[in-house]
Amino acid sequence: MEDVNKRKPIKIIVNIFSYILLFIIIIYIIMNIFFPRRIIKIFQLQHYIVKTDSMEPVINVDDVIIIKNIKPENLQPGDIISFYIDLDNNGNEEIVTHYFYDRVVDGEGMVVYRSIKNMSTEPDNWEIEENNIIGKYILRIPKAGRIIRFIRHPIGLVVLTVNIIVIYLIVNLLRKKQ
Repeated sequence: MEDVNKRKPIKIIVNIFSYILLFIIIIYIIMNIFFPRRIIKIFQLQHYIVKTDSMEPVINVDDVIIIKNIKPENLQPGDIISFYIDLDNNGNEEIVTHYFYDRVVDGEGMVVYRSIKNMSTEPDNWEIEENNIIGKYILRIPKAGRIIRFIRHPIGLVVLTVNIIVIYLIVNLLRKKQ
């Protein structure tokens, strides 16, 4: 009886931390949907799924990369950074991850940043404004992007939901038998 009473506070603490973690994950997901540019400022980290091969073999297509918030003035040549840039000049900014190359002062006296893709000797032909730098690469999770893209797809969402329901029912059935 005494052993059961000792485990009860531990179980309560684990449950509290589990709910806090779940709450943080839900907030992160909601913010990722509605306010994607603000996540890095609040959580200091952001994840992205790599869609192109411009950084292979260092970072591959379908890898998930984790970016941390950093002040652009602290970047060093060779750091891997993610940033927003209008690649097609169509008004839509895309997220690009390349090596930081250097910072220069443009013709108007503004400090701009330049990048270079992997295995290249020439910098990219765009200039990145400071407010378009998202952050610095710190980690990659190989091929995890495939799983995330599957879950985001309607079929993947249905499969995930059905699995959660089945697991919930099995757990409840096992609890009732005890």
